[in-house]
Amino acid sequence: MRSVAVVGAGQAGIVLSAALLRAGWRVTLHSDRTAQEYLDSGGRPTACLFGDQVEYEAELGLERWPEAPRPGRIRLDVHTDDGRAAFTVDAPLRKPALAVDQRLKFAHGLRELARRGAAVVTGSVDADDLDALAARHDLVVVTVGSRAFPELFPRDDARSVHTTAQRALFMVNVRGYDLAAHPRYRDILFTFVPGTAEVFWIPFWDKDAGESRAVTVEAVPGGRADRFGGVTSAAEGLAVLREVVADLLPGHLDFLAPVTPTSPVTWLKGSVVPVVRRPVAVLPSGRHVLGLGDAVVLNDPIAGQGANNATRMARFFADRLAGYDGTAEQLRSWFDEFWETGRRTNDFSNGLLAPLRPFQRDVLLAAAHHPSIGEELWEGFNDPPTVFPWFFDEAAAREFLARRRVRRWDLARYRLDVASRLWAGRVFRRPAPA
Repeated sequence: MRSVAVVGAGQAGIVLSAALLRAGWRVTLHSDRTAQEYLDSGGRPTACLFGDQVEYEAELGLERWPEAPRPGRIRLDVHTDDGRAAFTVDAPLRKPALAVDQRLKFAHGLRELARRGAAVVTGSVDADDLDALAARHDLVVVTVGSRAFPELFPRDDARSVHTTAQRALFMVNVRGYDLAAHPRYRDILFTFVPGTAEVFWIPFWDKDAGESRAVTVEAVPGGRADRFGGVTSAAEGLAVLREVVADLLPGHLDFLAPVTPTSPVTWLKGSVVPVVRRPVAVLPSGRHVLGLGDAVVLNDPIAGQGANNATRMARFFADRLAGYDGTAEQLRSWFDEFWETGRRTNDFSNGLLAPLRPFQRDVLLAAAHHPSIGEELWEGFNDPPTVFPWFFDEAAAREFLARRRVRRWDLARYRLDVASRLWAGRVFRRPAPA
């Protein structure tokens, strides 16, 4: 029986361990926290999984929250700088999504893997420990980010686009809203003010509150929504969120008015520098380790690809490791194979960070009138290669729309309709109270 040491009990580590256990490997999972310590920890990123990844977790027996909300649609509201909704894309997902508190997921994963026979070892692992693990196992896989091993996996400049964070991030989980009064929040809601901020309202299963909503703000640094830097608590963050919404998205204030944080710790702020790292590290002894998940591919969360990509990577390598010949060269070759399509996850995330281009606006306008186009667009969150090249290349976008019988005069009519409604809204808007 071949043996593997997996360092890190996050999304990639738990999924890979479950898959390799099923394939007959002897698995040792190294976690810096016990299951109870995960449950007692602070808030973690929202980590909404989309269709194929939800199904793979269920196939591995890792999904145990039948009561959690499973949104089946995404609604995107594109707003103007003065807070008015320009247009809406409301379309179904091909398969339901699922966002479960990672504290619950990782605690359950540790206990379930131990029950199935994995050796779960609690404690920190440093660079020196990796050599000892590599000497005792057929393979060592590192799934924790670069903070744990900052020099282990060097940046791959050819595959990395950014050197600085593109968004300032804030997230808070809330409860106390009334879905009957605000039905548009039943499924996933995106509210974009292009060039300023993106706000995501995600149905969420919280450790303490059960069904709730995770609200994430992606603010352009230095812009009107970049106000969360001084926040020190969930209550402060929610107050700033209301201020931002009042300024940029006033139509959402009624939803936020009664809500409270699900707990004092279910909030986050910070930023992410997207990066791709070299996937195989050679240790001082000459032995090697493989990196997966955030250890080697880290994206801004704007496209919700962190946990999804970690799951795809774990699945890809688990499916191939039966043929592992023990060499670093084979692992690099497999990563290159993964990258042939996996790079589209990065392209998708980086593309959404960039300013909206006119032809992309036309695709969104077409989707606002044809839900089938919106459905194809939303499939990109589940399977990013499906939106290439047509959402990121102008000629391909024109061909895509033409095949769906969206003509140039249709687009002209859609643009005119938006302009007319915005003009009417400006002219006939009620005066502000004295």
